[in-house]
Amino acid sequence: MIIDFHTHRYAEEVRRDPASWGRERGEGHWVNLVTNGPQGWPTPEETVRLMDAEGVGHGVLAGWYWENQDTADLQNAWYREWAEADPLRWSPFVSVQPKAGARAVEAVEAALATGVFRGIGELMPTVQGFDVRGPVFRDIVTLAVQHQVPVLLHVTEPTGHLYPGRVETPLEDFVWLGETYPEARWVLAHWGGGLPFYCLNRRIGRALRHVYFDTAASPLLYDARVWRAVRDLVGAERILFGTDFPLRLYPRKETQPGYARVLAEVRAAGFTPEEEGTVLSGNARRLLFKEVLPLEA
Repeated sequence: MIIDFHTHRYAEEVRRDPASWGRERGEGHWVNLVTNGPQGWPTPEETVRLMDAEGVGHGVLAGWYWENQDTADLQNAWYREWAEADPLRWSPFVSVQPKAGARAVEAVEAALATGVFRGIGELMPTVQGFDVRGPVFRDIVTLAVQHQVPVLLHVTEPTGHLYPGRVETPLEDFVWLGETYPEARWVLAHWGGGLPFYCLNRRIGRALRHVYFDTAASPLLYDARVWRAVRDLVGAERILFGTDFPLRLYPRKETQPGYARVLAEVRAAGFTPEEEGTVLSGNARRLLFKEVLPLEA
């Protein structure tokens, strides 16, 4: 069974009119991204059909880097309902806006206490306006460590693909997090903004030795050779297959999101069968279901 470690899903009220919904909630960054890019809006039934067609049996419902905690709370309520209704299909992550202070920490603690949520994030400090070195985020990381769940962070490459709503993320922040919290289970989205390529630097390689990189939106960002290149740099055991569904990953070829083309890209990457299985499901199983290998010394 393939696991998609990076998907998004929204309620019908959002699908009907995404731009109006987002503006009403003060989520300007989200509106800019989803109304100016290759975003798809499949129904829940269409989503399951598209997943089943290519053997994607389970998906992480990644949260969003909302600008308001009220929006994060709303998405968490949706995600809990959907995951409880179909736990074999979905593993939800907690959305949170750390600028909400104690309320944000309490929201994460309450969500993880349900046993339904299997991670925290996606978070993006430069959009949400919080300090990764601040006390609130420190408390959120502490909860993640206590509950043994991963923290998913959006990372933008410092140079590359231009699109409406693009906001850079200082890569040094993620190196600092890896150095400061080696016990945490970090997942850096979108190939970590290219950070695997910096792992040839000894300091960065050490700092990120416990960090995973998801492949969300890969065909929109990188040449297909990226799969094998990152495997050679950090190992297949650090790569998590993710798509950013329901993005259309090949917008010139697709009118709706899907999995066939990106899975073909993975299977043409030159992985061994064992490596392919590790990337497509093995790593995700360990993170989501706590089948986690001991940390290196």
